This record gives sequence, structure tokens and C-alpha cells, in this order.
Amino acid sequence: MLLVATYKYNPIFPSVMKNQLIAGILNNIADILELQEIQFKPQAYRKAAMSIASLPEDIEDIYKKGELENIPGVGKHIAEKIIEILETGKLKYYEKLKKQVKINVEELNLIPSLGPKKIKTLYQKLGIKDLKSLQDAIKKGKIKELEGFGEKTEQQLAENIEVVKNRPKRFLYAQAIPIVNSIIKQMEKQVKNIEVAGSFRRGKETVGDLDFLAVSADPEKAMKAFTAMKDVKKVLAKGLTKSSIILSNGMQVDLRVVKEKEFGSALMYFIGNKQHNVELRKLALKKGLTLSEYGLFKLKGKKWVAGRTEEEIYQKLGLDYIEPEIRGNMGEIEAALKKKLPTLITKKDVKGQFHNHSTWSDGDSSLLEMAQRAEELKMKFISFNDHFGPIGITNPLTEKRLKDYLKEIEKVQKKVGLKVFSGVEIDILKDGTLPLPASRLKQLDVVIASVHISTRMDSSVMTKRVCSALENYPINILGHPTDRLLNEREPLRLNLEKVFQTCKQQDVFLEINGSPRRMDLSGENVQAAKKNGCSFALSSDAHDASQLSGSLALQLARRGWAEKKDVLNCWSLPKIEKALEK
Repeated sequence: MLLVATYKYNPIFPSVMKNQLIAGILNNIADILELQEIQFKPQAYRKAAMSIASLPEDIEDIYKKGELENIPGVGKHIAEKIIEILETGKLKYYEKLKKQVKINVEELNLIPSLGPKKIKTLYQKLGIKDLKSLQDAIKKGKIKELEGFGEKTEQQLAENIEVVKNRPKRFLYAQAIPIVNSIIKQMEKQVKNIEVAGSFRRGKETVGDLDFLAVSADPEKAMKAFTAMKDVKKVLAKGLTKSSIILSNGMQVDLRVVKEKEFGSALMYFIGNKQHNVELRKLALKKGLTLSEYGLFKLKGKKWVAGRTEEEIYQKLGLDYIEPEIRGNMGEIEAALKKKLPTLITKKDVKGQFHNHSTWSDGDSSLLEMAQRAEELKMKFISFNDHFGPIGITNPLTEKRLKDYLKEIEKVQKKVGLKVFSGVEIDILKDGTLPLPASRLKQLDVVIASVHISTRMDSSVMTKRVCSALENYPINILGHPTDRLLNEREPLRLNLEKVFQTCKQQDVFLEINGSPRRMDLSGENVQAAKKNGCSFALSSDAHDASQLSGSLALQLARRGWAEKKDVLNCWSLPKIEKALEK
């Protein structure tokens, strides 16, 4: 049975879910308007949805401050709809639209590769209006008979349905951030100390649940507060040292209250993955010690040795401190023993962000607004890379528009005090060519080449396509190298080792894309690429000024053991400019 996650109303939404729920409703409205062939409005709703989904704070708090229209893409009319949802738990306009189209957009949107145009065609030609009718049509072989679909599309749809069926429920890291912040805010007055652990603390791109550790003089009071939080749907367990709850979005959250002298050892235990912890325990045994979540003890007599902080435990084991992001049994313990751990990059090392979009393609802020925000964030540079090529968005750059675009960038450069790099994000076409000649590309400061279309090629063909572009054009950065969308689209079928080797040979930087839905390359792939001698460029892939921080890209770089020397954004401006010369 296929379990479908749809957006359902409640009179009062749990605060941590409001951002995602409202963004989902606005995206569904955009899809329905596209099905109705209404111009311009869908894009407006999508821009507002994107901004709301990436908000670092609860949208209800913004509403209470009267600042909804300060959110990029949210004008008067969309703000009124958001207020209606927040105040009543309903949106009459949305309910009316759903009745008009007779199609369960919420269900069909769960299937990767199904967009509004295909959904409309399937409905008009085959009467497909939900997942059940889609599955029936696939079983009867009706999809492949449609013009523009074919056997491969039918097979892909069948595969994607299976992916959705078998996909464990995991949340984007960016979706978990406001939940973590909300829980800490609600609990910090009830406990002496509280920290989040688990895969979230390791910076995994998606998380299944959340683990919190706390120290409290009154554990019973702390547990009572935890299980009574405003977002709790169900209490799974309630005890003096551990409680488990289910939030209204289905996420499980555990809280453990530990003694102060156990806090460090508990953090180590619940932050490191299973293999990392096993290796630590083996090391402890070799030293005549035993390590658990309760502390580090001598084997003989079980005398307590350390446990208050992680740092003191690592020190007693003869290890340098291992940062949470790299506690995955990827060689970090051996490196810590030999004093050869990398000095991971930090926020202060990053001097600017590559890969930013403006209103010249599908962005929501002007070039000047983006540059001014970058200046406010104390950046030394910003790179503009609006879309060029047949990506399928409504407003890509063309050769005719490119000239005016570059002139506008020159004007912006004169109005701000940071370096403004010109550039494009250009499509790698199916045959490995780019839709601009090399001579034209050389006139740009930063050329980012990405795969956006024809994404289902087999590994050998896709690898040849990407490598051919890298070898034959003056490309600076390979954009979102695997083209995955978390929880939506599987990565490209690529021989990544071959791609990494080609990037190294051609002096092409691999992008670490910090868009919440992409987070591409993964930390594991960053580490693999680094071993192949590759260098990286961090990008925010920002589509409005509020998305410029790039913190998720930094997190991925740290997970991949990246140091300042590995990351273009951390170099001096003259060195960056020299590295970008093709």
C-alpha cells in the first residue's frame, strides 16, 4: 500500500511545521494554476513558496510582527492568503481550485518526474487524476502509447512510484533546523544544558528523527515540559531519564536527561555513527579502558576517568578532538591518532558565494539587491550565474539578452564595495555540448555548467556527456554534480571517479551546492573527490537575497574534510581571479 503524505488542515498548526505546510500549499496552487494555463501567477506562488520554505524562523512570528510582506516574493495578496491559513487553518481559494481541476495534485506531485504539463496530459488523454489511476494505466501499458511519453517514461514512472513506496520518511536538514531551534527555545529554561545530537549534529543532508541530551536538576519537571510542548501529537514514552514524542509532522524526537559528569560521554555516543563508536570502544579497550554513554572507565575496578566533556575523553584516548561532522568511520580515528586531522573550514574562512540567480532569469531579487545583501554579510565577492540554455524555466538568458545582462553587472560593480563576478549557469546539452561557443564563454568571469535536462541516461553515456563538456569548453565550475533532489529525484547515473579525474585534469572546480533540496555534492562524495585531488567551490544557489548565507554548503564541505586550501571561496581575491582564468 502506498502511503501518501498530503497537506491537511488543522485549526492550529504546530509552529515548526507552518513554514513547510504553507510553502507546500503555495506550490500546489502554482501547479493547479499551471494546469489551468494561467500565466505569471504560478511563478509568483513558487517564488513565495521557495522563500517561506527556507525561512530560518517561524512564519507565525513574522506574521505577528506584521512583516509578511518583507519575505521575498510575498506581496499583499499572497500575504492575505497566508494570514487566512494561520488564523483559520483553511484557505478557501485553495479548496476552490482543487474542486475546479478534479485532479489530486498533492498525490501526483509525490512522484519525481511528474510536472504540471505531464499531469495535465495524463488527465486529458487517459483520465488519470490520482496515484491509483496512474498505477492502473502503467499496468495496462497505456502511458507508453501517449505522444511525448513512450516506453522509457512509462518505466521511469513505475520505478519512481516504487521509490516513493519504499522511501523511509526523512526530513531535509533545512526542514529540521526550525524544529531544533523551537525545541531548544522551549526547553532551555527547564534544563541546565541542552544539545542536539544524532545525524542532525553530524550535518547529514536528511534526518529521520532528532535526539536531544540535557542536564537538569529536576528531570521530572524537564520531562513534563518536553512531553507537553505545543507541537506534540503523541507521547510514545515518558520516564525520568528518557522520553519520546511524535510531532505533528510525524517526526520522532527523543530527550535524554543525563548527569552532568556524563554529558560529554553521552554526546559522543549519540553524535558519532555506529561504526565510529565501535572503533572508539575498541581503542579504549586497548588502553585498559571501557567507554560507554555513561563515561570512560578503567577496566579494573570500573573507576570513572572522564565524561564531563567530549574533549577530555578524546584526550584520554590519545586522540585529537574530532569534529561532529566527520564522525562517520571514514578514517578520522586513525588521523586523530597520528595528529593528522584536517583543519576544517569555518564560516569566517569563506569570503563569498558563487552561483547566484537574479530577476534576469528565475530569481526574485535584482542584481543590485543581491550584491548589496552580500556586502551587508561582509562578503568580499559575489558571482552571478543566471540560467542560460533550454532548462525549461520561463526566463532564461539568451545571446541577445546576455549583452545587457553583462552591462547591468558592470553598473552594479560600481555601486558596491565588493568584487562582482559575471557569469552564467549554462546547460550541458544531451550531446555534451554547451549552447554558447567557447569564445563567448571566455568573456565571462565564472562559467558554471550543469545538467538539467535528459537526466535518465545510463552511466557510460552520462559520464561521457559531462566529461566531454568539461574537456571542450572553458568551464570553471561543475554545478550540482549529481543533480539530485533530496527525497524527490535520484542522482545522475555517473562514474564519479571519472568525473572527478576529469575535473582535476581540466582545473574545473566541483560545486558544493547549498540549496536545501540539493546539498550536492554529499559529504562522502566531497571526501572522495578530495582524495582524487579536486578542489571545490561553495555556492548558495540563491534565488533571492535572503538565501545568500551558504551555510549548508559549508556544512557539506566540512563533512567532506575540506580545508581552506581545497575551497576556492577561501582563497585571496587575486588568487581566485587567477584560478578562474581560462
